Amino acid sequence: GTDAGNYSIGNQTTTANITAKTLTATLSASNKTYDGDATATSTLTLAGLIGSETLNKTYSAAFSDKNVGTGKTVTVSSITLADGSNGGLASNYSISTGQTDTANITAKALTISGITASNKAYNGNTSAIIDVSSTSYTGLVDGDDLTVSATGTFNNKNVGTGKTVSISSSYSGDDTGNYSITDQGSTTANITAKTLTASALASNKTYDGDNTSAVTLTLTNVVDGDIVTSSNSSTFSDKNVGSGKTVTVNTITLVGDDSDNYTIVSGQTTTANITPKALTLSGLSADNKVYDGGTVATISSYGSLSGIETGDTVTLNSSSADPDFDNKNVGTDKDVTVQSLALAGTDAGNYSIGNQTTTANITAKALTLSGLTANNKVYDGGTVATISSYGSLSGIETGDTVTLNSSSADPD
Repeated sequence: GTDAGNYSIGNQTTTANITAKTLTATLSASNKTYDGDATATSTLTLAGLIGSETLNKTYSAAFSDKNVGTGKTVTVSSITLADGSNGGLASNYSISTGQTDTANITAKALTISGITASNKAYNGNTSAIIDVSSTSYTGLVDGDDLTVSATGTFNNKNVGTGKTVSISSSYSGDDTGNYSITDQGSTTANITAKTLTASALASNKTYDGDNTSAVTLTLTNVVDGDIVTSSNSSTFSDKNVGSGKTVTVNTITLVGDDSDNYTIVSGQTTTANITPKALTLSGLSADNKVYDGGTVATISSYGSLSGIETGDTVTLNSSSADPDFDNKNVGTDKDVTVQSLALAGTDAGNYSIGNQTTTANITAKALTLSGLTANNKVYDGGTVATISSYGSLSGIETGDTVTLNSSSADPD
């Protein structure tokens, strides 16, 4: 103003507020395997910080509940900010909780063991009495509610020791759905004989050069309380491989406290199979080869047959053999499988030979460049050269896709 020069004014002061800046945050939650609680592993990313300022933080996030589920909500329940770097002060910022994301809680593996079956006397059926009182739960979270009930079935109704009992299990309890349960599946128990007249059950066997047969005799009609058991000697009609071959019980011996009160006549017959004995090749070896785009292998030695019974005449006929690598690609100690092997000789029919395996290498095939050329240059004190044309690759097998990547080439 006109008279401003006649006056002076010094620094003046008043007051005002700087309020904390509100930050936002993004939650990223990880899937987890059920562990009995709702805690979640996650990452919380802050947004809205000024310039290069950073803040430290602690926070708590949890699933909606502890149970298995897909796309379950994870919620941040608390966030505490702390001073960071580049001037970042927690007091300059504020943040609200409640951020959410979704993630999965997958079932925890649980293994059941310790279920037992009771031995029983022969009664013509396969039912078994199962005891779950000693069941062990490997992987069960302490405090979880899960129980097992089970029924059992013998693999057949016949007498035997250490017989397989199949277990069918069911589960109950509030936490059953939180587990992926591996059932015990089976146990063993005995069915003891209760017989006097005999029915024969012969086991199939693998050819072993003789006609002996393993037969189980089922005795019936023993008076309650009497103790009678039996042993027997039985044979196939001959030693050779065959299906439905007649097996004859030659002798039966009854033993036990009351055996003198009973008699039994031998001569019972049944049928069973003698299956071929599998032979193997000892010393089978294959040649290494350079990659040729195919899987065909060359056998360098078929070695010798192993497992032939004494006195039998069996030889290998490899004329129809089909040796192949497991795939066409380069590798060390790759599996080579020889299929379509055959046997010859007087006793060949009593044997079989399946696919045999050995290992060999497929080494990389060397390629060359046809038409590689370089540019002339004026002396520049160095050895670096410039390639004018890389030409084309030679030697690629038909059907293969291979191109030259010259980006790392070093011409000198």
